[in-house]
Amino acid sequence: MPTVYIILYSLYHHVYKVAQAVQKGLEAEGVDVKLFQVTETLSDEILSKLHAPDRPNLPIITVDDLTKADAFMFGIPTRFGTFPSQLKSFLDATGALWATGALAGKFAGTFFSTASQHGGQETTAYTFMTYFAHHGINYVPLGFANSHLFDNSEVIGGSAWGAGTVANGDGSREPTVKELEIATTQGENFAKILTAFHRGSKALDSTTDAADAAAAPAATDAQTDDKIEQVNPSTSGATATAGAVGAAAGATAAANAAGTKDTINKASADANDATATSGTDKAANASKTTTPAANSAKPTETASAQPQSKPAAAAQSKPISEKPAAKQEKKKNDCFCM
Repeated sequence: MPTVYIILYSLYHHVYKVAQAVQKGLEAEGVDVKLFQVTETLSDEILSKLHAPDRPNLPIITVDDLTKADAFMFGIPTRFGTFPSQLKSFLDATGALWATGALAGKFAGTFFSTASQHGGQETTAYTFMTYFAHHGINYVPLGFANSHLFDNSEVIGGSAWGAGTVANGDGSREPTVKELEIATTQGENFAKILTAFHRGSKALDSTTDAADAAAAPAATDAQTDDKIEQVNPSTSGATATAGAVGAAAGATAAANAAGTKDTINKASADANDATATSGTDKAANASKTTTPAANSAKPTETASAQPQSKPAAAAQSKPISEKPAAKQEKKKNDCFCM
């Protein structure tokens, strides 16, 4: 459960008695409560002249103690419509906590004691709130949460800003039952808000932790996959190399086959041309012996044509007339025109 520090200054114990009623309400809602008082700045001589009783038996709060609590309830006696120098001296020493944001997000409430009904319980809350604003502390007002605040039949301390009591100028008036009941209501309501906030924060943290835990295995699997790929680069490289070599060999074989086919086709075409020429020479010079048409091809072409296929040999032995050649020429021209 959250912890609340009640921090007060009480010269005549009026604020201390209201603080005890606030503590009752806080503890009724299961909140841990500790009471503290700030350091007295008045000398013993002045205190004796003011006829001040012994101080409450409470530990003295230090600035560093503020970081240990989840929330604060400040008990404030008024001095001319504002808070006394004892509380101001304490709060003015919290500069280091302000610089580090150590109190940001915590909660705070206020309750008061004045000498008269119009002694400044509300203005004291106004002036005190500047410290809350600068520290980023969430201020929780009382509001009109208790019906006694609507009672005008008697003098009742307290306001929407917090519970309070009216002590008279000489401190002779003690907190009334109604004033203490208002203080208890303030403690209860403050505890409910604080508890709800902390439960929500814990639930949010649990949800976040569960989401992180669920995401962790997926991240581990992804890292494992990356490690597997990194551990076997040689295997994947060898596989890729073997594949590349096989592809290159296949490409080379295909290229050779294509080259051989092109060479044979070229040799066949040359042989056809040579045969046609030979047939023409035979018709013009029947008595003249000529060199075979196949030998008229260039040596390089003949070498590249070997071995000749059967269709090519048949083409050499069969004379081709001029007519088919003309048709072939026409086909070439048609293709050229296209």
